[in-house]
Parts: sequence; structure tokens; C-alpha cells
Amino acid sequence: MSSEMNFLTFDNFTIISSLVLLFLSIVTPMLNPFFRFKKKEYSPEAPSDTSPTTLPPLSIVLTPFDDIVGLRNNLPHLLQQDYPAGYQVIVVIEQGDHDAEAVIGSIRDATLHHTSPQSVANLYVTYIPKSSRYISRKKLAITLGIKAAQTEWILLTETACRPTSDLWLSSMARHCSEDHHLIIGYGKFNDETSSYRRFERLQTSYYLMREASRGTVYRDNSFNVMFRKSDFMAGDGYLGNLNLMRGEYDFLVNKHALQGATSLETAEEAWLTEDEPTDKSWLNRHIYYLESRKSLDRGLAHRILFNLDQTALHLNLLLQLGFIASAAILQNWTLLSAAALSLIITFTFRTLLCGRALRSFDEDISPIGAVFYEISIVWHQLWYMIRYRLADKRDFTTHKL
Repeated sequence: MSSEMNFLTFDNFTIISSLVLLFLSIVTPMLNPFFRFKKKEYSPEAPSDTSPTTLPPLSIVLTPFDDIVGLRNNLPHLLQQDYPAGYQVIVVIEQGDHDAEAVIGSIRDATLHHTSPQSVANLYVTYIPKSSRYISRKKLAITLGIKAAQTEWILLTETACRPTSDLWLSSMARHCSEDHHLIIGYGKFNDETSSYRRFERLQTSYYLMREASRGTVYRDNSFNVMFRKSDFMAGDGYLGNLNLMRGEYDFLVNKHALQGATSLETAEEAWLTEDEPTDKSWLNRHIYYLESRKSLDRGLAHRILFNLDQTALHLNLLLQLGFIASAAILQNWTLLSAAALSLIITFTFRTLLCGRALRSFDEDISPIGAVFYEISIVWHQLWYMIRYRLADKRDFTTHKL
């Protein structure tokens, strides 16, 4: 009889606690970038006509430092775009880099024999001094590449990236208009990259894509950015952060993302696929960002949203697990059932949201596993923060004194 009474416990504490748990299990999954931004609901305003008269001439700028493999594997794909308006590929290398010169020369010879009339890329090579003090070599190379461009519109990307389609340029360039000054495309890791890293990049991209769809993006993690040369020159390029070793795309996007003048392209034809990063490269991306973000505008709002999402996620789970444990000890089966049900609801909703996001961008990751990646992200971020705190801050700048 006592067990039956415990099972039918409906005191105020049990009722209120159960309702709160069920309410949080429904609401907290909505505090999620996968809920706020939906690819299918976002329809970029872009013209369907991609004839040479509507598309502008373009320049692609590449700076392949220490990436001969990527240059060899991916440059041919950049040179073989179906872009009737014409485009040039500007490769900026270091003086005396004979390996890069040999690779570029062999690729140039191969493209000369390409019979497709749509392959109209003009390959141009320029150089930076072998040694440069007090200035980021990467930013200097990008600046020289932009100055060498003969077109107003520039597309900046990396040699580690390759287009998923020969319509990549056309899909990006259809947004080029007088109203737009910055165009953001999507970039993903290849399938050889670990599931966690692909998921983390996708989640970060959702935050950034939502910002871009609302008119002003905070930073970029896609390596798929188109902008105006005149804007870059008028804004003095990277002036103000040339001493910082990294953050080239973040500073560029953050500086030129004018309210209402940014366009987002999410069509699969416009995606770039990046080669699997090394462990060192992956770690450096995170700890160098922690340094460069100090100089970025609009960072507070971006981080507040991420922190809110992570707080809601973990607080909800802690409450559910805590009530499950305490209800089991007290043999309050009503509260235990409500806590267990709320946990099931939470995981169900988050699995559905993760699954939709993964399908939208063709990521072959288990939606159930993605929920656990989602939970673990904040702990990875904590680890990057610890590594940043322990790092020699002189590694982040060209000013070593």
C-alpha cells in the first residue's frame, strides 16, 4: 500500500518540478543555432540569369604557403570553372619557392591543352619577399594578390579547398550587384575528417550563416568569401591588425560586413570542400582565434548567444539527471517518470534538429551521435582556452620583442 501511495505522489513540489522539467525539455532545444537558422526557409535573392552580360569578371586570390599538396590537388579545379564572363586566378607565393613554381607551371601547361571553351581562367603568379618583418606574411600575400587583380570583385579562398561543382563561381557571382559588398559561401570539411570536427564546423557555420542572412556577419570559417577590391583598398586592407599572425578571413569579413550589404549563398553548387586539417592546424585555428577576436567588432553579441545556448543545454541536462537520481533515492516514481520523460523529449528534439541540419549540408554523421558532440563542444572550447592561456603570446604576433 505504501509503494502504491509513493507511486501516486502528487504533492505541490512533485507537480511543479515535473511541469518545470517538461517545460524546459521543450524550450531549451529551441535555444540552438539549428533551430534559429533553417536552410530551406532561407531563399537568397539572386537572379536566375547567369549569362556573361549579368555576371562580372572575377579574380580568385590564393596564397599557398606550405601547402604544395593542396596546390597540386585543388588548383586544377579552380581553373576549370564554367564561368563565361571570364576570371583570373592569382597565386601569390614566396620568392624562391621553386616547388610551388614547378607545380604551377605543370598545371598551367595542362590547362593549355584543355579543350572546353568554358575554361577561361587566366593564371597569374606574383611574389612576396622571402622575409618580411613586423607584418603577417599571409596578410601581405593576400594584399598583394588583391592589388594585382584587374577586376572589382575578388574571391578569396585557400588551396586546401576545392569546389564541389564547376558552377561554384556562377553561384557565388549571381549575388554581385550594386546593393551587395560581401558574399559569403558555405565551406565544409571532406569526409575523411573526423565526425566531431565536421560537426563543430557545421554548428559554427549555423551561427555565422544566421548572422549573414540578417545582413551583418561577425566572422568567417568557410574560406569562401567574395568582396569588392574598392572596399578593401578604401578601408586600407588589414591596417590595424597586420601584426597578428592569423585571422585573415575574420578581419576581412568583420571589417567589410556592412549592414544590409551582405549576401549568403547556401546552394550546394557554391560549396567548397576543405581537405582534412592536421591536429596542429585544428588546434591553431582555435587558439589563434581567441587572440584575434579581441580585435573584432560585434563579438560580444555572438558569444552571448553561444553561451546562452550552452548554458541552457547543460543546465537542462543537469536538472534532469539530478531529479532522476534524487527521485530514485526517494522512490518518488511520479517525479522520476517526469524527469525521465523530459530527458527523452530533450534528446528527441535535439536529435531531430541535428538530423535536419546534417541533411541540409550533406554531412554523413549520426544525428544521435551529433547530440553528444553538441554537449561536448563547450568542454572542447574550455580545453582550447586553457591551451591559449598557456601559450606564449609572442607566437600570435610578428612583433616578437
